[in-house]
Amino acid sequence: MLNIFAVALSLFVLYGDVLIARSHADSHSEECNKEKATPDKAFALCLRRGAYLANFETLEEAMLMKYELQQMKTGLHFHIGGRNINRYVPGGDWRWIQNGKMNKMTYKAFGARQPDGSNAGPQDCMMFYAGERYIFHDILCDHPSWSSGYICEK
Repeated sequence: MLNIFAVALSLFVLYGDVLIARSHADSHSEECNKEKATPDKAFALCLRRGAYLANFETLEEAMLMKYELQQMKTGLHFHIGGRNINRYVPGGDWRWIQNGKMNKMTYKAFGARQPDGSNAGPQDCMMFYAGERYIFHDILCDHPSWSSGYICEK
């Protein structure tokens, strides 16, 4: 419980293109960017900044970010670092991608009827979906209709 308070106390809001930065106890920080990009482009943009699309290893981290995104009232979706690495598994095999490593997700916080990608219609990327109050949704990784904001983490 103390870790939740430590994360909550280290939250602060910025203005401009970068909306939020949050420091973790282990010196990680997250930045929400309003710049629109597909998930694959967002992945590359984070890499260029020496970062990666944000990972939310605990439900507490995801819930805190969800709350902050709701408070910003931008209406933007935000790409994050979850990827389905095996669409042949029912429901997928979702992992957090961080600096070339894949960490299995320990919880699922997808919206209703999500994830709904399939082998025929792959939706292997993940976002905080504004249409359902920032719950996780699976999406196509390279389709321009899913150009949205993104969250980088260092």
